Amino acid sequence: MEIKTIKEAQEFVKKFVHERNWETSEEDILLHLMEELGEVSRNVLKRKDYGGNHTQDSKQNMDEELADVFYLILKLANKTNVDLNLAFQNKMKENIKRFS
Repeated sequence: MEIKTIKEAQEFVKKFVHERNWETSEEDILLHLMEELGEVSRNVLKRKDYGGNHTQDSKQNMDEELADVFYLILKLANKTNVDLNLAFQNKMKENIKRFS
């Protein structure tokens, strides 16, 4: 599997979710996304040794956690009928004008 564009990723996730009958509500996707963002946060804090040795979990898997976040963003975009490729392009054009 090779995915080169946001559009391809969004289509892949749509098919993946449909084939497994994993369609869920926007609210459920958002809750799952927040959970995964919490795991990303934990990784960031571990990189800074935040809290010292208060946790036994030393696993840092930022790549997996960011991939989970990306998957859920794509899933939410599909659920809300957002063309994420187009939305990202438009937002970056706006940002370029705003911050140039």
